[in-house]
Amino acid sequence: MGFLRRVAGVSLRDRLLEENIITFVKNELKKIQKVLSPDYPECSESQREDDKVVDGKDEEQTRSSREAFLMITLDILRRMKQQELADRLQSSKRILTD
Repeated sequence: MGFLRRVAGVSLRDRLLEENIITFVKNELKKIQKVLSPDYPECSESQREDDKVVDGKDEEQTRSSREAFLMITLDILRRMKQQELADRLQSSKRILTD
């Protein structure tokens, strides 16, 4: 019986981890899509304030995660031969990671 609980616990933990990763990726991808949109206006200070962590999470860890996601996205865009989009995204790095 203990084995089944352990397996179920791992499964639940894995599902929660996957859900959190997917949520993070979707949220970051939405920000990137906004930046890459042709009609994207420059982000105002108030918009950046809205994106800041408000629930007490470690801001440095969040910033580090965002930067890592941005680097992965840049790499994927370049592999897709989308250098112009990658350059535009790279130039907006401060907006996305602050």
